[in-house]
Formats: sequence, structure tokens, C-alpha cells
Amino acid sequence: MSEEPINRNDDVQGDGRDTAEIVGDSLNEGVDKIKAGAKAVAKKLDDPDKDIGTEYDKEKLKEQAKDF
Repeated sequence: MSEEPINRNDDVQGDGRDTAEIVGDSLNEGVDKIKAGAKAVAKKLDDPDKDIGTEYDKEKLKEQAKDF
């Protein structure tokens, strides 16, 4: 039987691209959460009766929608 040699260089490069994509997506998600949190806090400061959790959820949805 003849087996082709494994090209480890291609495997490593492929894994590196996959990892970079995952890290990039994670960073984008983190930035969206920070923006949503900052906007929720600003709204809470403007109107102390607002629920910060609800405002955060609204802003997080807005930030996620921008990605599409």
C-alpha cells in the first residue's frame, strides 16, 4: 500500500487560520458587550429608574445586529 506523506506544514497553517478566526470572533463579541454595557450605564445615569440589565440586553442586541 502506498500512503501519501502527511504535509504537516499545511496542517499547521490551517489550524493557525482557524484559531485566528476564532480569536477574532471572540474579540468582536467582547467589544460588542463592552459597548452595550457602556450604553446601558449611560442610560441608567440619565434615568435612574431604568433597569440596567434590560438596557444592557437591548443594547447588546443592537450591537449584534450591526454585525449582520
